[in-house]
Amino acid sequence: MVSTMDLKDRWTILKIAGLVLMVLLVSYSTYNYIQVEQRTIQVGYLPSNHHSALFVADELGMYYKAGLTMELVPFRSGAEMIHAMQLGQIDVGYCGIAPVTTAISKGVPIKVVAPVNTQGSGLVIPVNSTLNLSSDLSNKTVAIPRKGSVQDVLLNVLLLQNNISASQLKITELEAPLMPPSLKNGKIDAYVAWEPYVSSANFTGDGKIFLHSEEWWPNHPCCVVVARDDFIKKEPDQLSHFLKVHVKATDYILNNPDESNLIVSQKLGTSNIIETEALKHVNFISRPDDNFTADVERFMEVQKKLGELKEIPDYKTLYDFQFLGNLS
Repeated sequence: MVSTMDLKDRWTILKIAGLVLMVLLVSYSTYNYIQVEQRTIQVGYLPSNHHSALFVADELGMYYKAGLTMELVPFRSGAEMIHAMQLGQIDVGYCGIAPVTTAISKGVPIKVVAPVNTQGSGLVIPVNSTLNLSSDLSNKTVAIPRKGSVQDVLLNVLLLQNNISASQLKITELEAPLMPPSLKNGKIDAYVAWEPYVSSANFTGDGKIFLHSEEWWPNHPCCVVVARDDFIKKEPDQLSHFLKVHVKATDYILNNPDESNLIVSQKLGTSNIIETEALKHVNFISRPDDNFTADVERFMEVQKKLGELKEIPDYKTLYDFQFLGNLS
């Protein structure tokens, strides 16, 4: 016969076991809930070494260490990336300033949240060219990555500086990686591209560099980090951590050029020798200063003259640098 004490002991054990099981179930379900609800940041970029900070941060595990879950999404042009942001498919992007200012002037709800680089483009012509700007461009087919891109603006500035009308040449759109072989095969007569597709021409024999962009517009603005307004409002902590990594990765590039060149060459599938030369012409920055904003203002004035902007966005409409103020 089971004693009353034995029944009480068994009941006590069952209650304890039940409590333990309930705690385990709650803990497990909570863990799964946290895992499912963890925010993945969708980050757009272009196949350009201008976006080296993104590649370096990813390769060195900086995002993981910052507690961020990332998905890197490649695009063929800044305009395509901005369109994806409008659709809510991309949260943050490394993008040329030209399509960004154009979009903001049209009311697209995005902001520049950090600079990425200045300079880093160039004009490439055939190997047997005469190195005369008028003869090399007049009545010739010149490729740019996209109408309204940074390189489009740069080409127009170069033409204006040399009293050459854009109507004197045929400007065509072509993806940057296709430019060097197209030049070599005679499908185009010149191109303006971002690095490394400028410096690569000298190494591969596909063409030769006529000018680096800093030679006709020193420190011109180029790429920026852009974010959707609703992402800024809803995920300020995520954006703050992301930009902290951006600053850290940029500092790493500036302090460790050899290691960074190797990482970028592996990410882009280019030669380390080419990247070592190409990255000499890219000026990496992660925090804005008066010179940067003044140069962007000048850039937008050129866009307005070209008819790409109806109105120049004001500072508050264009920028949101609040998260760069406290990144210690």
